[in-house]
Amino acid sequence: MQKYEPDPNTVELEFPDDKPITVNIYGQEFPLKGKDPKFIHQVADYVNEKMMEVGANMSGTVAIDKIAIITALNIAGELFQMKQNNQFTEEYIQNHSEALIKLIDDHLNT
Repeated sequence: MQKYEPDPNTVELEFPDDKPITVNIYGQEFPLKGKDPKFIHQVADYVNEKMMEVGANMSGTVAIDKIAIITALNIAGELFQMKQNNQFTEEYIQNHSEALIKLIDDHLNT
């Protein structure tokens, strides 16, 4: 199994010496720490909201781990879609930038 390497731009769930921030996700409390407490709360609130949506759309009693996995898949799907959109946007900007540079060069050389 591949070792998890945290992305430096995400919530850091590390436990240094200072007091952790307690967040509530789907009725459970989690002590978390990181560089930006406000960001940690925003992420926790987002995960909680997504878990509530998944839980509300499932019939009967469903184990929390199943709700968490479906929520993680939904969030991963959002992430992949955003990455794909960003890639298309970057390619669009790159192509149009190159075209504009060529137009400017052509204009300057005439």
